[in-house]
Amino acid sequence: PDPVVWGPATDGPLEASAVEEYDRRGFHTVDALLGAHDVAALLAETTRLGHDPDRDERVVREGGNGDVRSVFDVHRLSDIVAEIIRRPEIVGIARQLLGSDVYVHQSRLNLKPGFHGGPFYWHSDFETWHAEDGMPRPRALSISIALTENYGYNGGLMIMPGSHRTFVSCETETTEN
Repeated sequence: PDPVVWGPATDGPLEASAVEEYDRRGFHTVDALLGAHDVAALLAETTRLGHDPDRDERVVREGGNGDVRSVFDVHRLSDIVAEIIRRPEIVGIARQLLGSDVYVHQSRLNLKPGFHGGPFYWHSDFETWHAEDGMPRPRALSISIALTENYGYNGGLMIMPGSHRTFVSCETETTEN
């Protein structure tokens, strides 16, 4: 029963047609949102964060070989990431779609290469935030910044158009491993 778009379609950086498309499909894409310098800086930061010499609890490792799979709280661990996600061309879209000021509920860097390590199973971000964090309503959105080209063979993110319209409850909480 909750809306997908909470704010006026004309109050932000997106054209009204892009907001309508987001409402229908459940996602919006922008090619080349960041310049080459920003992408290079983020890739270097990804390498730095992926080394994790201190065994930080925010780092999730692959079960078999111990390679870094994900790093949580990236916006708190990296000044570069914190600066980029606060740019008007990024946070402005979130404000427009949610119709208010926004905050980062969770940030994560996924380092998993295609065909290696365990899978990221299909899931609904809100469902996890609702079940595990107590988020009462789906007044949230996920923003992904791809630093490399995404293809079916290299582990790219797959988004299912229209899946945002159906709440799918999970049976249990996310397991430790």
